[in-house]
Amino acid sequence: MFANFYHSFYYSCLILASLVAIGLFKFVERPLKWLAVLIVITFINECIAKFVSTTLKLNNSMVYHVFTVVEFFFYVVIYRYYFSQKKWSYILSSCLLLLILAEIINLSFFQNIKTSDTNVIILESLMLVLLALSLFNEIRRTSEYQNLFTESIFWFNSAVLFYYAFSILIWGFHSLKVYQLERPPIIIYTANLIISGLLYLLYSGAIYLNYLKVSKANKISNASNHKY
Repeated sequence: MFANFYHSFYYSCLILASLVAIGLFKFVERPLKWLAVLIVITFINECIAKFVSTTLKLNNSMVYHVFTVVEFFFYVVIYRYYFSQKKWSYILSSCLLLLILAEIINLSFFQNIKTSDTNVIILESLMLVLLALSLFNEIRRTSEYQNLFTESIFWFNSAVLFYYAFSILIWGFHSLKVYQLERPPIIIYTANLIISGLLYLLYSGAIYLNYLKVSKANKISNASNHKY
């Protein structure tokens, strides 16, 4: 798990994000609660994957076949809270059904349980990039947020857009078997570990910002109640 600097950075960020998620879970709004659970589930999934590969000496690709769908389910739930128009509930449900169907077809005909499900990961990443761009368009049209840099929605959505745009690239290269070249560009994989770590740092930051927002709102509410 802590084999080198890059792995150490990624897992340290994920552990820190998990601690923040657990510690602030009770004090944040509902979409951030779902994000907190996703972070913790991701950490558990990584531990299971490591156990399968290092202790059981088995191929851990099967773990990620399941996790990709579970992960996307959580994103669908989170984005449902952020999109105001009812049509997005149908769009998000359709995206989830599409990913599940793609996973079944991919397992049956293209990438079996012992092969990395890069096809589905790329599809998931593409859909998340489109969702992130759509949410930014929704934010642009609303006057609800006065200072975006203090809003958890901004940092969460920015993290999704940045990470999953890069994910399309990294798993596209992986699908092309570039790691089997005589001198593979492994910098792509080390960069992925760094960007993955930053993703969870931004997620924990989004949770913390929402905690501050909720705490401030509660203080104002309590102060108003005391006046009466």
